[in-house]
Amino acid sequence: MARTVTGRSVTAGTLALVAALLGTTLTPPAAAGTSGASSGTGGAADACPGGWSTEATVWFGPPRIDTGIPNPGRDDGCTLLDVVWQEEPFATHGEFVSTVARATREFRDLGLLEEREAATIRSAAARSDVGGPADDSVPNTCTDRVALTFDDGPSFYRSQTLAILREKQVTATFFDVGMRIDANPRLPAFERREGHLVLNHTYEHPNLNQVTVPRLQTEMRTTEEALDRAGVERPFVGMRPPFLAANTQVRAELERLGFTVVSGDIDAADWLPDRPAEQLRADVAAGIADGRRNIFLHDGPIDTVAGPELMEALPLIIDDIRAAGLCFGTFDSTGAIVADRYVSSGEPIPSVVNAVPYLPLLFGGGNPPEPYRIITPTPITPAATTTAPAANAVSAAGAVTAANAAFTAESPASGSPATLATNAVSDACPNGWSPEETVWFGPPRVDTGIPNPQGPDGCTLLDRVWEREPFATHGAFVSAARAAADTFAAAGLLNGTERDRVVAAAARTHVGGPRDTSVPNTCDRRLAIQFDDGPSHYRTETLRILRDKQVTGVFMDTGTRVEANPQFARFQLAEGHELLNHTHSHANLSQVLAAEGPDGVRREILAAEAAFAAAGAPISFKGIRPPFGAANAQVLRIIADMGYTAYMTRIGTDDWVPERTARQISDALVAQLHPGAIISLHDGPYDTPAGPGTNGALALLIDAARELGYCFGTVDRHGDVVADRLIPANQPIPVVENPVPYAPLVFPGEPPEPYVILG
Repeated sequence: MARTVTGRSVTAGTLALVAALLGTTLTPPAAAGTSGASSGTGGAADACPGGWSTEATVWFGPPRIDTGIPNPGRDDGCTLLDVVWQEEPFATHGEFVSTVARATREFRDLGLLEEREAATIRSAAARSDVGGPADDSVPNTCTDRVALTFDDGPSFYRSQTLAILREKQVTATFFDVGMRIDANPRLPAFERREGHLVLNHTYEHPNLNQVTVPRLQTEMRTTEEALDRAGVERPFVGMRPPFLAANTQVRAELERLGFTVVSGDIDAADWLPDRPAEQLRADVAAGIADGRRNIFLHDGPIDTVAGPELMEALPLIIDDIRAAGLCFGTFDSTGAIVADRYVSSGEPIPSVVNAVPYLPLLFGGGNPPEPYRIITPTPITPAATTTAPAANAVSAAGAVTAANAAFTAESPASGSPATLATNAVSDACPNGWSPEETVWFGPPRVDTGIPNPQGPDGCTLLDRVWEREPFATHGAFVSAARAAADTFAAAGLLNGTERDRVVAAAARTHVGGPRDTSVPNTCDRRLAIQFDDGPSHYRTETLRILRDKQVTGVFMDTGTRVEANPQFARFQLAEGHELLNHTHSHANLSQVLAAEGPDGVRREILAAEAAFAAAGAPISFKGIRPPFGAANAQVLRIIADMGYTAYMTRIGTDDWVPERTARQISDALVAQLHPGAIISLHDGPYDTPAGPGTNGALALLIDAARELGYCFGTVDRHGDVVADRLIPANQPIPVVENPVPYAPLVFPGEPPEPYVILG
């Protein structure tokens, strides 16, 4: 449900699936009001109000050293980090390390930490500077906490805002606007690396009470995508409505999309150009004295001269809050204000390059300092998107050269280092793990959120780990992960903190142990299975077979059927399948172009996209298979201009014909198999009795392909088959509630009753 917070009043809810489908890296939170790893027996008041959330990982700093281990909580509401930091300030580094050691023993004895995790936490504490001569941190532990928030940026004044926060050691929450993120992606990316929280404030800053529901959905989705393109990791799906405007209908839609709605309760009207610094300071002080704690500022709107007044007031406001005995924090997924600490990244603070004014903030007070220019954000093209992962993994050509010189990989055959050739001529890991993935292991699924680094030979860290499966023991798996992480760290493709997080994630899984029931899935002959036209009546059985066989599927679903049965899209996302576009009404796009022009083609694609988003499960990325494979040269250009990859190359058979048996379908596909093939099936069209044939063929096909030395994966945004592993979500597989036949697939025979035709 949507959660709204004003001050410290919150309602609990669940994390949306929407962000995962936008490629966002998120960690599902513990339910609001629980103590995370503890058994949660209820209890009275929280013994650590305003404390550290169980959604955080255990980290210390300066410098920031993150263990990747979830912050465990006791039944009284106190977490391990609460217990540690309530002892600050520390007279010496040794005193800090001793405090951490006592806390880890306590939480281990309560069964909330394993000994291995406790040791990792103690090691991180020992490697930090806390309490030592290099520790200049401002203490930030108290029971009454304030959130400092900034809307509408990044503006011309964002650099100065960040400099003040760095000087004062305050973490803030930035509700940034999508078109400004696209214009200046370095700023929100820096904000997150600096430890600030960056969340959604719509794309064009409209009053959401005055827009249509589809426009609202687009505003939220496109801003999430802008944050993704900027590389901004979000711990939950959060937003603030522009102007704090959200009526009952808007809140209901945001609830359906799963956003945590964070309001604000101290508004100093800092956006007005005639508000002097002393007035802003006094208004905030009055709100604090009144018991309000969520400060609602604007970073200096770029279209006004109000910025300098806020920049003058901001350090004074921070000093006033600390003088009142309060400290600072950010938000968790329930909207509660929780503890945080500021640890600088040490990077230079970037500046606005492309200033973007927008009409709702135009006032009569003048313009920002010159120069600035108005830009029209343009869609990210496939070519531009393609370059991003490489830039993340190896930031520049010089880094590639250095990696070529330094990178070594441990040969699985000999166990000895083997230097990779400079400018390797071929991919040593064909159909391997994509560098667009994050590093994750399972079962159970433990995601580090770290981009999967790729060496100059084309092999990624996950390739190097999984090439050693099957693992005889859990220890053998952890050793493989450690060896791979060490190799990539030595090549400069992981930093020390990332290396530790990879190893910690491996240790927290069951891989190689007695509870690991995974089917080995590593080979250089990988296939993907695609299902068009659903979800049909037969989708439930299709999903059961894929779960049983541990194969991820690529579902090219139609918008009309997604709207009728949105439960499938949500389940498929949770189960780890790919969700892509197959138009809204299964239209022949070449015929649509002739009848309605380019706008008709775009409407079909965008309407299907909107159907997934409305279901709470937006498409995994912009991938489409045109129905019937019908796309002439002009249609393909329109698809490309929309930023989509068209999946035209495939192997298939007429599984949609009712007379085709399971064996005939399977044999026809097996005869065509080749590495990197995308197999096309149809999920059993609802209007025919062909479904049992397709589902029967699916099980036969998977078994036959594995006997021939093939393994299974998914597709990436470039149209390639890449590695993946299925980790079941342990949710019940849904069934069709509103069957939707459509004319192009009508054949003799009917599906089981009852069914309804939806308009």
